[in-house]
Amino acid sequence: MTLGEKIYKLRTENGLSQEAFGQKLGVSRQSVSKWETDQSVPELDKIVAISQFFKVSTDYLLKDAEEIYRSARESPTRSETFTREEYHIVRRPHYEYKSKKMIGNLPLLHVNLGMGKYQAKGVIAIGTIAQGWLAIGIAAMGGISIGIVSLGLIALANIAFGLIACGSLAVGVISIGAISIGIFSLGAMVFGQFAFGALANGAQVAIGDVANGNIALGYSQATGAYTQITNRQPFDIESACRMIDEHVSSNWLFFKTWAKEMIKWF
Repeated sequence: MTLGEKIYKLRTENGLSQEAFGQKLGVSRQSVSKWETDQSVPELDKIVAISQFFKVSTDYLLKDAEEIYRSARESPTRSETFTREEYHIVRRPHYEYKSKKMIGNLPLLHVNLGMGKYQAKGVIAIGTIAQGWLAIGIAAMGGISIGIVSLGLIALANIAFGLIACGSLAVGVISIGAISIGIFSLGAMVFGQFAFGALANGAQVAIGDVANGNIALGYSQATGAYTQITNRQPFDIESACRMIDEHVSSNWLFFKTWAKEMIKWF
């Protein structure tokens, strides 16, 4: 047998996928594939690591003699001159669970966590990279997405993109965040058709400390065609609602209603 054939035999006998075996050796799945098809040869330290992992001699790996393999398996002594301190396999913490319950072609729950890039895909997905109806990960994508970077119908993250987005930077139809961009935006610095925040820029309605929009209601400053400046006193709710009814198109009826309710909050 060739070296590649021996690596393939040892890996499959131990029930390891190419990806799992590669992770234990600190190499990619593609590298393992090339070894097994004799497209490339492992470096010396990897050969030693393979022999230690499978408890076979380097002679068995490098020489075409099946008897050496048998004797190495049976012998309690080892002939390699390399110590375990000199060559070792880097084993990163990793945990994976995939439920047997399937919904369509997706498992109900897929958890894939560890020090590295591990992808989870399921109805409920938890992983470094997660994709599912409920996705939780560093990068998450799905119906409800929770992570550092999230994309979804409902996205909660430091950086969130979604129909409803909430995060430090939020971009969505409805967005809530320190910096918020959307049709209906709420936060510290906000941009949208209807904007509510400390610094509010709204094409239709802007409400905040500093407001800039067609209808602008501001505590300190208001810039627009129709404005109120309250000097931190309550807005004239009746007058503000009348401006919204008169100067915002009925095409925005849903958001007009929200805007009038937001005046009471501000």
